[in-house]
Amino acid sequence: MLKTIRQVIILTSLSLITMSYTIKQKDKNGNMYAYLVESYWDKKKKQSRQKRTYLGAWDEKSGTIKEKENQRSIKTTKSYGTPYLLLKITDELEISTKLNDAFGDIGGEIMALAFSKIIKRSSLKNIHHVMEDTFIPELCNTSNEFSSQWLSRFLEELASKEKSQQEFHKSMISKSDKDTLAFDITSLSSHAKMIDILEYGYNRDGLDLPQINLGLVMSIMRKIPIYYKIFPGSINDVVTLKNLIIELKSSGVDSCQIILDRGFYSQNNINEMLKENIEFVVPLPFNVKAGKFLISETNKDIFNPNNARRYSSDIYNVIEKDIDLFDSKVYGYVIYSKKRESDETTAFYNRLMDIESKLDKRKIYGDPTELIDRTARGFKKHFRFNVKDGILHVKRKPKSITQTTNRFGKMILISSSKNNWDEVLSQYRQRDLIEKEYKYLKQELEVMPMRVHKHETLMGLLFVFFISLIIRTHLMNRARDADLLEKQSVSDILLEMSKLRVVHIGGKWRLSEITKKQRTILEALDIGLPVDP
Repeated sequence: MLKTIRQVIILTSLSLITMSYTIKQKDKNGNMYAYLVESYWDKKKKQSRQKRTYLGAWDEKSGTIKEKENQRSIKTTKSYGTPYLLLKITDELEISTKLNDAFGDIGGEIMALAFSKIIKRSSLKNIHHVMEDTFIPELCNTSNEFSSQWLSRFLEELASKEKSQQEFHKSMISKSDKDTLAFDITSLSSHAKMIDILEYGYNRDGLDLPQINLGLVMSIMRKIPIYYKIFPGSINDVVTLKNLIIELKSSGVDSCQIILDRGFYSQNNINEMLKENIEFVVPLPFNVKAGKFLISETNKDIFNPNNARRYSSDIYNVIEKDIDLFDSKVYGYVIYSKKRESDETTAFYNRLMDIESKLDKRKIYGDPTELIDRTARGFKKHFRFNVKDGILHVKRKPKSITQTTNRFGKMILISSSKNNWDEVLSQYRQRDLIEKEYKYLKQELEVMPMRVHKHETLMGLLFVFFISLIIRTHLMNRARDADLLEKQSVSDILLEMSKLRVVHIGGKWRLSEITKKQRTILEALDIGLPVDP
């Protein structure tokens, strides 16, 4: 690129004249180079000073400057492939548009933070390193410094925008077709001490830390998370559903079916869903009156060859029954799998014998209660314990064991609508998607343990994680549909795409060579090849 030398005079707002001009200077080899000289007033030293900026080689024949474009003129290099891929995946769900509509001018920052968490499995306090090394700020149209101080302020601001968050949730809910929604709760632990919502409760990860409970709603139709709700750590599953139903209704859910785990079974929850005309599928616990009755009533007939059914390539025995439950009519499905019974029996007796070998004939000093509770836990009811001459003796309780093993291989599903048994089973199995989401959240996005110390920061952080989860889930779905996950994981795909970089040369960003693997990934996902940004 060629540029003619010219003199520029700028009049400042303070009526002080600052002059900038170019000069030519030879090096010891006789080569001529051009520099921009800028004069300025040094307030501390109270004198005029100069600053020189190298422009390029001077061409005597043309009287112009030839800008330097060799390796030394490269200002920076950044990873481009992964942010580009995530942006294209995000565009398919219109996430960027929905964030901008809901949050206005901070939508780009939310996207940038969500991208960074997918790309780099580390604390967001190191976010500035990710932004410096990737093209995220440019693609998300943001120029913030992303320092730890900025991040804390931003997350607090984000948490305060509850109406904007609600608008975003509404935009994620499909209003065109009836959707099936799966809902479940998990525990998110934290080391923080001063956040009221963090409480001790049933920790699903076995951690001895205060926690919050995160309820996540998955769209089975689109296979992405669409809504989340935060509960105090001591709240159990059965008391969370009523408010969730109210919020889903206010967000535009007119017709849906909710798939729940057995932890949500209660009279209040069943009545609430029936009252709101929300269809549901939920397992019936064996230890409630209706569950005990159905197991007892169908115990012999369930094994009748006439009740054998095929689902995919697996064989089940099925009995369907109408049930009067809490003065309402629902539909029950008792389903037995011999394969599942075998697996559960093996796991049960292995655990039973492990406990037995650890405790039986063990030398005891003092009260053995704590040792028994810690070792046997839920299996304690299957043993009799006796200490004689300082030795602990353990005996099995056959009746208790038989009552438990009689249920192996069986499940009872209840539904508000009468459907074919295989359709109900298929719907219930879809809730496995939400278990995978929690796995991604905790392992791939490393949400735990959370290391923030203010309520507002925590709430803002969880919204960022939610956006990350949506994007990563959609990428995984697209990769699976494109048969990309047969030989590589989503992490492998992100790593390969991260090798596609851009370099800043001569004032422009230029794309590096696209490899065969990168081209294969983009073509399989039906994403156009990138060009110089």
